[in-house]
Amino acid sequence: MKLEAAAAEPTVFQTKNRSGGTTGKLSPRAEPCQVASDGESAAKYLFKLSQDVILSLDRSGNILCINQRGVQLSGYSESELHDANLFELLLLPEDRQVAREVLADLLQGKARTYEVRWRTRDGAIVHFDGASVPRVSNTGEFLSTLCTLRDATERKCAEERLRKSEEKYRDLIEISPDAIYVVDAIGICVLGNRAGAQLAGIPQDKLVGAPLADTYLPEERHMFRERLEKLKTGGTLRFERKFVRKNGETVPVDVSVSAIRGGYFQAILRDISERKKAEALLTAEKRILEM
Repeated sequence: MKLEAAAAEPTVFQTKNRSGGTTGKLSPRAEPCQVASDGESAAKYLFKLSQDVILSLDRSGNILCINQRGVQLSGYSESELHDANLFELLLLPEDRQVAREVLADLLQGKARTYEVRWRTRDGAIVHFDGASVPRVSNTGEFLSTLCTLRDATERKCAEERLRKSEEKYRDLIEISPDAIYVVDAIGICVLGNRAGAQLAGIPQDKLVGAPLADTYLPEERHMFRERLEKLKTGGTLRFERKFVRKNGETVPVDVSVSAIRGGYFQAILRDISERKKAEALLTAEKRILEM
């Protein structure tokens, strides 16, 4: 059973106004078949105006009908799309297997959600979030699919930019000589670099999930919570503290903590042991000279 696309010209329904006369009201473009009910008319109107792609496929993936949004995004004409195989004409080769699995589930009467990509006539890639249901007869016989595809290209591109930005960030912090930790709102480490693992005295893969508060002296842990709370409004805090390593050894560190995107915090710690030793020597020399 093939579903045919809307005809070229709109039809006019006669409706009564308050004075009892009739007024012309534009309907969706007329279908070859008669409109059976107001519900069907509304559905066809939504089919035409939807900003999502709406299409129907037969059991082989051939396009039975497609709305104007689908025609627009594909770059092909409606006549070129009608009866064309969606898999061969529009789907990226690497997405065809997933699409076939979706179609197989639909043939078994199962609804599916999925992601898929089209390569349009001009070579552009369009990402979609898809949802499909089977259309079946009263006897349960498969008739066609009904698919809605929402353009997710902008979101996917933003996600890709974010992924690349995160990769660049990871690369930059990994080569830093300073210990760098990224913690969540309650101070659990979600990312740490090699220098951070060395400072903490644990393997780098053990940093994720570790509470940064454990690197504070017990009597100073309240300061950690207070600092995170203060940073929730933004800004940067700089201070010195004693860092408690896994083996219990303490290391003096200079700390810079700032709020970053997504409700996370970045802490940069620099071992200042040598500086503290030099300061202690200078203080001792000064005392000797003053004697």
